[in-house]
Amino acid sequence: MTPRERVLAVYRNQMPDRIPVGIYGRYLRAGAGERRARERGLALLVFHPLTSLLAPPWHVSPGYVSEVKGAEFTIRHVYEDGRRVEERRYSTPVGNISQQLIKDSGYASDWIRKHYLESAEDYKVMQYLVEHTVLEPQRDQLRQLQEDLGEDGVVLGRLDRSPFQKLLIELADPQQFLVDYMTEPGPIETLLAMLEEKQSRQVDLALEMPVEAVWQPDNVTADMTPPAIFEKYCASFYRKQGAKLRAANKAYLVHLDGRLAPLATAIAGSTFDVVESFSFAEMGNDLPETEALRLWPDKVICPNFPASLSGRSRREIEDFCAAKVQAFGPRPFMLQISEDLPTDHYAHVLESLTGFFSR
Repeated sequence: MTPRERVLAVYRNQMPDRIPVGIYGRYLRAGAGERRARERGLALLVFHPLTSLLAPPWHVSPGYVSEVKGAEFTIRHVYEDGRRVEERRYSTPVGNISQQLIKDSGYASDWIRKHYLESAEDYKVMQYLVEHTVLEPQRDQLRQLQEDLGEDGVVLGRLDRSPFQKLLIELADPQQFLVDYMTEPGPIETLLAMLEEKQSRQVDLALEMPVEAVWQPDNVTADMTPPAIFEKYCASFYRKQGAKLRAANKAYLVHLDGRLAPLATAIAGSTFDVVESFSFAEMGNDLPETEALRLWPDKVICPNFPASLSGRSRREIEDFCAAKVQAFGPRPFMLQISEDLPTDHYAHVLESLTGFFSR
């Protein structure tokens, strides 16, 4: 089987000829170690939006940014103590909102310093942005990516984060947002309903897109999204959209990389196919994989290799992998590199994982 065939078999809950190792395309660093790993079958997981994403976007890469009718979107950079700060600003007929980002110097990840949503007035502006977002299908771009990738991996059609997670992670300061949700939920509930309506349209457009797997980067952890909220907003969203994707024969992957024990029952009742980037106990998950496998008999679990093990010897990493193979038994799974690895151990991890799983 090719890397692409192995990954798709796992997503479809089928056993491949061997357990695949996958890596997010953005984490792949070209070089000798990368070449050896790919020769051993390392699969690329390349995600691209199915449609342009709801404003405001998390990333401003090609295909991510949507037109907003009647609004102006500007980006400017300023330097503070030698560090670049990116300010994104929307100007609309009902007011203006802005966000400030800084880049992590080690991994170039975005960190929000100032959030878009800081007051009740900001929610009115955000409602305008959502209502007037023009979703642009990315059919041609997805086909080109698939052609370029060939059998080396899978193109994942990216959705926005589900409404609650988009607000919690991208748009509002999490601490203030959760306080506002408990004390003044009106503007938040209105915006959540608008987001869900627009995102449902996004999924409808996705049904005809030329991808076999749809990926939602929700980054859920029970510490921030407790069971009652998860059931009301996340699980219900997955059920509605998952039913449509399942009918279209598209695997539905949800990125759940946090502490999941309190959410396990709700996850079991959610209509999606793959718990993607599942964290092992070494990354702080409070739900052992053996318990997750028992509770989710109809779901595929694609765990993330724990970055905390990157400095271990090759023998120790291989022993870890052997233990996980035994734990999963006859169930299909794929071990992933879906988080940042320490740069000085990157090649070592690739060598250890692909060496073990290519035997």
